[in-house]
This record gives sequence, structure tokens and C-alpha cells, in this order.
Amino acid sequence: MADLDQTLLRLLISASVIVGTLVMTSLLRRLVQRLGEGHDYAPARVFQVKVLINLSALVILLFALGATWGFSGQGFVVFATSVFALVGVALFAAWSLLSNTTAALILFFSAPFRVGDRIRMLDGDNTVTGEVTDMGLVTITLRDADGHHYNIPNNMVFQRTVIRLSANKELPCDKKHVR
Repeated sequence: MADLDQTLLRLLISASVIVGTLVMTSLLRRLVQRLGEGHDYAPARVFQVKVLINLSALVILLFALGATWGFSGQGFVVFATSVFALVGVALFAAWSLLSNTTAALILFFSAPFRVGDRIRMLDGDNTVTGEVTDMGLVTITLRDADGHHYNIPNNMVFQRTVIRLSANKELPCDKKHVR
């Protein structure tokens, strides 16, 4: 009888954790949706942040359910160490993907510019000027006056100076190249 009571308690706790997670993710997704609509963000950017919220909630839910059902701490540590080793190797090989995704989240919430804005990214002789046509999880796409498209990694935005240009004005003069 005690085992049955213990199982029922775990089922009740599990159901509560699942419902709580669903409610929290729903509230967070609505908050991001309202923020996106309020700042007139592209729907694709809002969708990307919602996907990250869902994935984070899923990981937290799995850990909470594992703790509720009493998975062995020792077995979990061995499993987690193995997974972290594999993930570490994968992330070392693709560290820029993680930094670009993090930069995309920062750009989403800070919004220094948006799709349709003209920007200039200063990078010595590789300065790029154009209209922002897309802001994804990994890159920002610019189209210059000649119609060329540039894909700039999101983390480059934080490593270089970016100027948001007025829509109807001439480009600022780059004094470095003027003799």
C-alpha cells in the first residue's frame, strides 16, 4: 500500500510539474509575442525565440521529472558526464554557432536595429553598408546599394562598430580613406 501511495504522489507531482511547465512556457511565449508586436519585430525572429523557450522548458522539465521519480544520482552523473563530453566536443567544433545564437537573442531583446534599417558595420577595409533584409539565429543579411547580399555572423555585430543610418540621408564620410 505504501508503494501505491508513493507512486500516486509521484504521479501527482509529475502532473503538477508538467502543467506548471506548460503554463510558464505559454506565459513566456505570450510575453515574447507581445514584445515582438510592440516593437514591430519580424515574425520569424519572434518564432525563433519561442523555439528556444520551448527547448529550454523541455530540458528543465526532463530534469524535474527525473528528480521526481528518483533517478539514481550516481547513474545520472555518469550519464550527464558522458553527454557533456559529447556536447563539449560538438560545441568546441561549432562554438561560433552557440555564440551566434546567443548574440541573436541579445539582438532580439536589445533591438539596436531591425529589418528594413540601413546600417554600416565598420571593419577596417572591409566596411559593409546596406539594408538589413533578414535577422536569423546565426546571421544578419544585408543588401547593399548594388543589390549584393552579405551574410554577417551575429557575433560580429558585438565585435565591430555598427552605425544605424538614417533612411533619407547620405552615408557618413569615412575619414580614414579621405586624403
